[in-house]
Amino acid sequence: MSVDLYVAMPADNWPAAEQVQQCIAARGYPIEVQGFPSPDRDRVKTDGVRVLLDGTLAYLEGEVFSDAVAPDDVATINERLAINASHQIAATDVVISFRTRSPAEMRAASYLIASLVVCFDGFGFEPQGNTSGRAEFANALLAGAETLKDL
Repeated sequence: MSVDLYVAMPADNWPAAEQVQQCIAARGYPIEVQGFPSPDRDRVKTDGVRVLLDGTLAYLEGEVFSDAVAPDDVATINERLAINASHQIAATDVVISFRTRSPAEMRAASYLIASLVVCFDGFGFEPQGNTSGRAEFANALLAGAETLKDL
């Protein structure tokens, strides 16, 4: 079983790896980012993110895309968001997604997405459960990450 997590951010707010790590460190999250993909104007990037979680390396499989390179994907996401959220992915947003397959990956992705939401004006969403939001979504991810710690 896998869980997909997404966050959309204004393209102008897209962070470099150092900025993401500064955000994570400032909040005391137990992950260290080892690179962070940048958007590509011409294609969907299938670069994930390598992180250290409690000192153990984890790879978060992911994609980075915008409406310009994946309009069908953005349209599908916006259809799902219309059910429960007032937010829609804008043409000026960039989306990063993570597919998690283990409790450790889910925990690492939760900390990372919470950071992107809080520090870079992201909007997070999890389509399987139709949950989304900003601060409240980030807080729910963080609470979930703590429950996964001992799994």
